[in-house]
Amino acid sequence: MKIEGSRPDQIGTSKETQQTQATERTQARDVQVGATAQGDRVELSRDAQLMDSAVKAVSSSPEIRQDVVERARRKLMSGELGRDVEHLADRIIDHLLAR
Repeated sequence: MKIEGSRPDQIGTSKETQQTQATERTQARDVQVGATAQGDRVELSRDAQLMDSAVKAVSSSPEIRQDVVERARRKLMSGELGRDVEHLADRIIDHLLAR
């Protein structure tokens, strides 16, 4: 069973007015998200905070590190890079494990 109009702010109002009021309350609440008012509040978990800082760091860094590309290009042209594929693979794995 559903009783409509039982709340004081809904008595004597049309269904359309009630929907408009509900939308306005939702919008007002959305504006206050994260605020310290008595309304709703959002707290981010440590994982979400970490993810947020990682996204900010990535977005502020350049997409291509030109200095690294140039250094690799010089090593490739001089033959220092790419001669011994197994040695290169071992160095990459060692570097990744050292992180």
